[in-house]
Order: sequence, then C-alpha cells, then structure tokens
Amino acid sequence: MAVIKGRGNPKHTEKRAYHCPICHGWHLTSAETVNDTVLSGSVLQHTNPDAFDTGMKAFLSGSKRGKYSASKASLTRRVRHLLHLFAANDIPNDSWDNPWLWATLRFQIMWRGGDQKAEQLLSTSKKTVKMAGDMLTEDKEPFLRVAETRKEAQKLQNTPLPAWLAVALMADKGKEQKV
Repeated sequence: MAVIKGRGNPKHTEKRAYHCPICHGWHLTSAETVNDTVLSGSVLQHTNPDAFDTGMKAFLSGSKRGKYSASKASLTRRVRHLLHLFAANDIPNDSWDNPWLWATLRFQIMWRGGDQKAEQLLSTSKKTVKMAGDMLTEDKEPFLRVAETRKEAQKLQNTPLPAWLAVALMADKGKEQKV
C-alpha cells in the first residue's frame, strides 16, 4: 500500500487490506471500514453463481442488435460489473438471480443508453429497495417491454417482479418523459 500511495496516482485510493473469501489471499480496498467493503465482481461471481449464470443467460439470449459486444469475455466483465453494482447499491441478494432484474438491465444497456442507464436504474433502486412485496400478474403488463421474446415474456409473467424494481422503472420512465 505504501508503494501505491508513494506513486501519487489519484486513481489508487486504497486505504486498507481485506481477506478474500475466494482465493484466501489479501486484497487492497478504498473502503474505510469492513462494512463499506464492496467485493469485486469476480469474487461476487464465485459467491453468487446462480446470479452470474442468470445474468449471462439474459445477455446471451438477447438480441444481437444492441449496444454491447456479445463476446463471452465482454459479457463476463459486464455481468461481474453489474454484480458489483448490486452490492454497492444494496440490492437484496435474494433478487440477484431474478430474471426481471437481468432483463431490465439488459433493456437499459441495449436500448436506453448503455451502462450509464443501468447504473442510474440501480442507483434509483437503492432508494426504493426497502419496498416489500411483488407485483401481481396483471400489474406486470406495462413492464414487459423489457422482454426480448415471447418466451421470455412468458417467463417474466411467471416470475415475481419485486415492487422496488417496478418503482425504480417507473421513476426512470418519469425522468425520461420530463427530458
């Protein structure tokens, strides 16, 4: 850490080391305290394999006309980055493998303005995530625009839509209409 600080590079703001639950080695972090530490996407991939797999499937099954590279390496980086954002924005772990979350993020990235739109949605979600409950089947209809195919729309119809995600989507749509 002393070597990094001695270089004077403002990109490196590491403050302490932490023990990695995956490799059992030690890593540096800019988080002030243990509670502030957000694990890297690759660590989160290994500790949340179902969420990672759901994310990869969502992006691999999407249209190839979107704004992202479909190479496996590129998608792996994107899904790991999104897992990191889930942790940073306090998205509940039990929602990480929810197909609605991944279809919505794919929709934001491909059709709504790239990674920045996905980050904005997750930031908005952080404010609404305390909302409990799921949307009823008939209430999901306006949100199905995130589906790429009929098969995916059917899968989403049969999967609970977290209320906090629906509220974040409505807030995001409201911001877009004001512009």
